[in-house]
Amino acid sequence: MIMDLARRTLASPIVYDTFQSLVGAPHCHERFIRDMVRPIPGERILDIGCGVGASLRYLPDAITYVGIDVSDAYIAKAKAVHSERGTFVCADVASVDPVTLGTFDRAFSFGVLHHLTDEVTAQLVELVRRVVKRGGAFISIDPCYAPGQHPIARLLIDNDRGEHVRDAAGFQRIVAGLGPVRATVYHDLLRIPYTQIVMEIDIQ
Repeated sequence: MIMDLARRTLASPIVYDTFQSLVGAPHCHERFIRDMVRPIPGERILDIGCGVGASLRYLPDAITYVGIDVSDAYIAKAKAVHSERGTFVCADVASVDPVTLGTFDRAFSFGVLHHLTDEVTAQLVELVRRVVKRGGAFISIDPCYAPGQHPIARLLIDNDRGEHVRDAAGFQRIVAGLGPVRATVYHDLLRIPYTQIVMEIDIQ
């Protein structure tokens, strides 16, 4: 009952944004882009599951940014706020046209894979394989299960809106088609106990 109430409360955008700030999500997002995506000025970068384009605040100006998301509302807001800095496409990973997107130096997803079934993730992997140059990279971050993780972290992940949270081995398995996966499990990217996996793949 308590977790159901929390979910309903967090459905409010204002409450959700406030909660995210309190737990340190913006700092986590910034660190992910800066230290794990590691964008280089002049690159073309694809943001898969871009939401409202929040990643742009942490990306250098001198990149070409394309964001895709399945939500009309998110894409509309992203265009309204960030149209001068990027291109936004409302589509899912199965229907988006790779030729129209073009090629990229790297692609990333922030908190996306734990919302996707294995089948849809396979479509995401295929999209990345088609649009990211050889020698480029795909980087992702998601909540994950891990042995001995903090009980609060497990409770929060058990009640995440994403219905496909996996353990580290499960996440690595679903993206292995792109190449060798470098996976790191973090417990300290937020101000509260929380477990996240970052995967980095150099495209072969």
